[in-house]
Order: sequence, then C-alpha cells, then structure tokens
Amino acid sequence: MSNFDSKALRQVFSQFPTGVTVITTRTADGEPIGVTASSFNTVSMSPALVLWSIDKDAHSLDAFKNCEYFAINILSDQQIAISNRFAGRGQDKFSGIDYTHGLGDSPLLPEALTQLQCKNWNVYEGGDHLIMVGEVLEYSVTQNARPLVFSQGSYSQASPHYDVLNTKQVDVLSQHEFLEDHILYLLRASYNQLSQVFYKRLNEAEGVSPELWRIYACLADGNALDLDSLGVFVMQPRRDLLDSLTSMGAHVQCDEQTAELTEAGINRAQKLLSIEKQYKQELASRVGADNYNDMKETLRHLYCREHL
Repeated sequence: MSNFDSKALRQVFSQFPTGVTVITTRTADGEPIGVTASSFNTVSMSPALVLWSIDKDAHSLDAFKNCEYFAINILSDQQIAISNRFAGRGQDKFSGIDYTHGLGDSPLLPEALTQLQCKNWNVYEGGDHLIMVGEVLEYSVTQNARPLVFSQGSYSQASPHYDVLNTKQVDVLSQHEFLEDHILYLLRASYNQLSQVFYKRLNEAEGVSPELWRIYACLADGNALDLDSLGVFVMQPRRDLLDSLTSMGAHVQCDEQTAELTEAGINRAQKLLSIEKQYKQELASRVGADNYNDMKETLRHLYCREHL
C-alpha cells in the first residue's frame, strides 16, 4: 500500500478539472440533505447511469446509502456561495433557499446549470468512499448559463482556449462584425490571452501557480487576513485554501482563523508584485498610458455597478 501524503495527493488529483455539484436527498425522517461533490461522472447512456462518491465519514452517508432517489444539481459559475455552503458542516444548509421538490422529494436547487433526478441504482465500495450509481429518470437544463469549474484547488470558469482564440477565432472576428462589437466576447478573449502570458511569467520566475499568486498578493502588505475573506479573494474553499497555505511552507503563518506572510513570504510577494508591475507597464505602453488608465476606470465602474 502506497503511503502518500493526503494533502499532496489531493493537489495531484486537483490537476484534473471537474464541474461542481450539490447532491441532495431526504433522510428517512424527511430532513433535506445536501453535499457538495466534484466526483460526478457519467457511466452509461442505456440505461442512463451516472455516479458520484461520498466519504464514509460524511454525516449524510446513511441518508444517501439508503435513499430511493437523489438529485444531482450541477452548479453554474454564479453559485460559488452555494458550493461553499453545502461543503460545510453544522448549519441549516437549506435555510433561505427557495428550492423545489423532485423525485422522492429530493430538493432541486434554483438556478442550477443542470438537474438530474436519479433512482438509487447501486452502491459500491470505493476505499474510504462509497460509489453511488444513479439511474437518470428526469433532467432539466438552464439555458444561457455556464458551468462552475473546480481546478487546481480553486473555482474557475470555462472559457475558450488561448490557442483557439489566436487561430480559428481570429478569422471569425474578421468575418463577423457583431463579434467585434460584443464587449463580453472581447473581454473574455483579452483576459484569456493576457492572463496566459502573465501566469506563465510568474511560474517561470518564481514557480507559483495562479492560486498561490493571489494569496501572496492579498497578504503582501504583511497584515493578517481572516481565512473566510482570503478564501473569497482567491476563490478557494477553506480545505483547499489550507492546503495551498501549507504548500507555502515557511512563507506563511496561519491558524484556524487567520493567515499572514512571514518575512520570507513578503520578500517573495514583492518579487511577484514587481513582475506584475512590469507587465502592467508593458500593457500601458501598448495602448498608451491615458487609455490604459481610462480602461481600468471603466472596468472598475462596470464591476462596481454590477455588484451593487
């Protein structure tokens, strides 16, 4: 039996991007139960079978193991808060959620990207997890929504690949005038291209991932920050945030409530910020300093109004 470090192995597994789901059912007493899971996968088309796995130490294990029906709510990229809520313990997870009732009275979460209503088809042993296989009996899809993605320990969004944007879609832009005026397309295409270059520089210079870069940037001033706020800023659930902080070694000090950089961590943060400053200067020189500042103010204004 291999004696892997569990945190390191979890980081290895996180290199495979997945969607994010909340699986729901009812206990024998009729209590609604829900857990966040990224282990969802398809199994068969005929019959229509899907699977997910649940930790044997999970509080809701018996409810799912013995239920007749369960629902798989595949989350949209606007539902990070829902994912975090159902990933936690010790709270009424359904409080304030206007859910509807599916097969077996399984809760169906509003605004989910996709909902699969399943009959409990079989349960298999899977090490420290049980593998739950369900037969899909009903499904629904929310139009014009995008999936929430979990990759390398943090939440992400699905978007066209950088190479695609710089080959096939360049030709599309020249052929279709409406894309040239579509601000969301231009914003996403620009972000994909610019972030690809920036994150590559960070990795080549200091060997840090985008997730670690965000942590260093948030803590660069040397002040402690509570983990809940830091998790929101860097888009990581608490468990994955703690794994990231652990991987930083002597560069960070943290407990169950807060985290702050050590002197060595601040020194690395300053190196990363100098790379970011250089990249900003390059961008400003490409479009002109005035245009660059106007662009930032416009984006800040759009972002703030969107979140009022």
